[in-house]
Amino acid sequence: MAQIAAERFARHALADRPCTSPVEAAARTTAVQAQDNLAARLGIRARAAGVTDADVLRALNDERSIVRTWLMRGTIHLVAAADLRWLVRLIGPTVVRKYRTRWRQLGLTDEVLDAAVAALPQLLADGPRTRREIREELAARGVTLDSPDPQAATHAVVYASVIGLICRGPDRGRDSTFVLIDDWLPDVPDGPEGDAALAELARRYFAAYSPATAVDFTTWAGLPGARAVQLIRDELSEVDLGGRTGYRLGEAAHGRGVRLAPAFDNYVLGHRDRSATIEAAYVPHVYQGGMIYPVVLRDGRAIGTWRLDRQRGEVTCTPFDPWPRQVWRDVEAEVADVGRYLDRELTFDQSAVSNAWASDMPGR
Repeated sequence: MAQIAAERFARHALADRPCTSPVEAAARTTAVQAQDNLAARLGIRARAAGVTDADVLRALNDERSIVRTWLMRGTIHLVAAADLRWLVRLIGPTVVRKYRTRWRQLGLTDEVLDAAVAALPQLLADGPRTRREIREELAARGVTLDSPDPQAATHAVVYASVIGLICRGPDRGRDSTFVLIDDWLPDVPDGPEGDAALAELARRYFAAYSPATAVDFTTWAGLPGARAVQLIRDELSEVDLGGRTGYRLGEAAHGRGVRLAPAFDNYVLGHRDRSATIEAAYVPHVYQGGMIYPVVLRDGRAIGTWRLDRQRGEVTCTPFDPWPRQVWRDVEAEVADVGRYLDRELTFDQSAVSNAWASDMPGR
């Protein structure tokens, strides 16, 4: 398991953080899960040593080289703008099927959704709009979202997003905005289609997440893993993963080091079987309902959790087991780098450090 974790750690660019731009870091794992905006941006930091939060925000809002929308499993992701159209075209239909029943419960019939989609180009012609503004302006145009549930407006924009009409625009304070893809990203290429698109996604997945199984691919992408593997089978080498058939795309070094991975990081949600990442006893500390907590990774294995108190500017860590001195030093360096990235001085609460250092645990 340790070798599997170390290989994935390197493939994810978490070991040496070689990415030189936000778009390169986002593309490294195809897309960065982004329902938590700051967590997604910290995922970029974990893969790109010289990048700052200001760089990421500039790439999102000014350069428009990265963009947010609903992709894998119907979850918001941050993705390279150049990959937006083909990924939405490939994944969008599965999101529609996933939410169709929920939409009908919210009164979002096919007729209502079609009417909203027809109205959005004119509604968004003057620039970004928030969910509330979209709902109000749709109503002014005779498209009423009858459900009292505030999620109706969200699901209406989800639908418009996964059919490739709109995407997230710049945040307005704490509110998300939405823009027309054709206006916001007029030069984005169409990219591959059909099997060629599925093959490209499989190629990218196994390049970043190997060794992995077809079921792992399905867990991450929400798409048929067996078909994806079949399309690029001649590019993959077979690997035994504890009695299960796995695959590897190319070779990768075994990564070493300590990294603070943010909440919902791709590294901790990209596989069905997570035993290589975290011991079973500690799974409940990381995966709780729909939440995936930030983890401290050492050579690709989760050795604890961490938390950033944004208001107080304080980082705290909770080790699963006692850490040797060198790990604490490495974590302290990571905390300092998070502060550099955010351009903010952070304090590191080390109250969890054991008074009796675990001298029998080897340093890194």
